[in-house]
Amino acid sequence: MSDPLLRLDDLKTYFHTDEAVVRAVDGVSYEVHAGETLAVVGESGSGKSVTALSILRLIPQPPGRIEGGRILFKGRDLVTASEAEMRRIRGAEISMIFQEPMTSLNPVFTCGEQIVEAVVLHERVDRRAARRRAIEMLELVGIPSAAQRADAYPHQLSGGMRQRVMIAMALACRPSVLIADEPTTALDVTIQAQILELLKRLQQEIGMAVILITHDLGVVAETADRVAVMYAGQVVEYCDVRSAFARPLHPYTAGLQASLPRLGETRESLRVIPGNVPNPAHFPDGCRFHPRCPVMIAPACLEPQTLRIIDDDHAARCIRADAIAAGTLDPAPPEQERVP
Repeated sequence: MSDPLLRLDDLKTYFHTDEAVVRAVDGVSYEVHAGETLAVVGESGSGKSVTALSILRLIPQPPGRIEGGRILFKGRDLVTASEAEMRRIRGAEISMIFQEPMTSLNPVFTCGEQIVEAVVLHERVDRRAARRRAIEMLELVGIPSAAQRADAYPHQLSGGMRQRVMIAMALACRPSVLIADEPTTALDVTIQAQILELLKRLQQEIGMAVILITHDLGVVAETADRVAVMYAGQVVEYCDVRSAFARPLHPYTAGLQASLPRLGETRESLRVIPGNVPNPAHFPDGCRFHPRCPVMIAPACLEPQTLRIIDDDHAARCIRADAIAAGTLDPAPPEQERVP
């Protein structure tokens, strides 16, 4: 396999507050190749979006700071890149669809002008050609009367329309890597399918790599090639999408899947993973999932766990992953009963 377009190597991003050091991203490693879609999955607060913002060096400083690790893009470490170099990369080579379109668009400029600005900055074309590109991109993401909508201000559009403008802006310069942070938020299921199909088509045309941050396991199953499951600032499972659904090796991944409703299954209530994501300023000792884990054993799970290869390219951060892989342990037993 060719070298990855983007590789994270033991990335650590911490936030320094008066009360404590918040370890939002604490040793994350994953990679994405040209034409590949990597889905990053996990509950809110697991560090998915902070990892993405770290790639683009958009962490507010202070209080945030990249404390260690490398972000290798085409062999160049972005952690040590200058701000001028990062400005050339953002939007042109690595682009991001932000999660909240309501606050990501500038309210004093028209939607078209904001796309034009990005094209002019990175591609050095005149404003007339850039406007044509902006209208073309608005049409591609399914906005009707695109030329008219290009002259509209963000407050004149619905939330779904604003989200599509954000997608058009991110794709305008045809980046090598697209980070999509919940790209179909506020869109109905029909438009969601259209947007995901658009991303897939552009990916095939230009060999674009996609990092898809999502809570929707259905979207993951339909679009991703590989999956990185994050919990408490760490990757706890990393594998191809088929293995993630057919045979999860970490109890957290198995718990996420068990919480999904099943067609034809009647239950009084959906299954849940008990407890909450831990406070990143006060992570539990050892395995960070152990207070919620139905198969936790002491004292082994009270020791720090590493992400290790269990089978082929399937990696998991769990001391009981070998037993799960062998089929002798159910990682999500019925009703989350603890297994000795």
